[in-house]
Amino acid sequence: MRCIEFSVIIVSYNNLQTIIDTIESIIEFNDIENKLEVIVVDNSPVNDVFDYIQQNYIDIIIVKNNNKGFGEANNVGATFAKGKYLLFLNPDTILIEPIFEFAIDKFEQDRELAEFGVKLVDVKLNRNTSFYYIDKYGFIYNQLIKMCRKLDCYIDGKMCIIGADIFIRKELFYDCGTFDENIFMYNEEADLTRRIKRLNKKTAYFKEKRIIHLEGATTSNKQIALERRMKSEKYYCAKYGVCFKKKISSIIRYDYFKMIIYKFTNSKKYEIYKNNIRVMKEFCENK
Repeated sequence: MRCIEFSVIIVSYNNLQTIIDTIESIIEFNDIENKLEVIVVDNSPVNDVFDYIQQNYIDIIIVKNNNKGFGEANNVGATFAKGKYLLFLNPDTILIEPIFEFAIDKFEQDRELAEFGVKLVDVKLNRNTSFYYIDKYGFIYNQLIKMCRKLDCYIDGKMCIIGADIFIRKELFYDCGTFDENIFMYNEEADLTRRIKRLNKKTAYFKEKRIIHLEGATTSNKQIALERRMKSEKYYCAKYGVCFKKKISSIIRYDYFKMIIYKFTNSKKYEIYKNNIRVMKEFCENK
């Protein structure tokens, strides 16, 4: 009988090829053998991902789920998990080195450590986004977070690990209330970190290990993604007493600054930021 120590939970949505790459990398760099299990929660409206995994990976648990959001699907996956530790892993990530023995050691060395992430890189192994400030926006904080990322400087309680790779104790995950299912997508990380800190537990970032993250590879409709982000922001701000309009205004000002830069450099990103600003302004005016 298998004695599972680590459960990897992956939420999929119409991303068959990317999730195959993720699964194959987990298999290749599994350094704890049968102590590891992989659970895929498929939120896709069609059965391509579900059928393929069911037919080609007999050891993987595949769960068909109605798409109620990223956090809700991860919560569903956690109910199937037998491991003492969980890794919530994005379907657009690729392991490039063994990581599970390292993760277990980190948890066992520090009983107060509840959650951590590792260094995320792009396909060329250049630094990617691994963490961000909680509720700090605008030009100054964006420059500070860039410097912190460059120096691998993570501040527990002030920053949070992004949702692409959340290593967490299962017991603590339930103690703090799991993912808030009122948040469809975006701000799950900050919300989870706030509740972990209320329990006086630690979060951390370890630069020693790396995972490739293909940022945005699973987001096909940027307009819908931004609208979902706005809804999540509004709910999150109300939950924690943060001024929603002030927060969005700060984001808009910084995006406007970047839009002007991209306009003068003839970058295609100019239209992207122009549209983002319009959507955010309309959302604030209409809600």
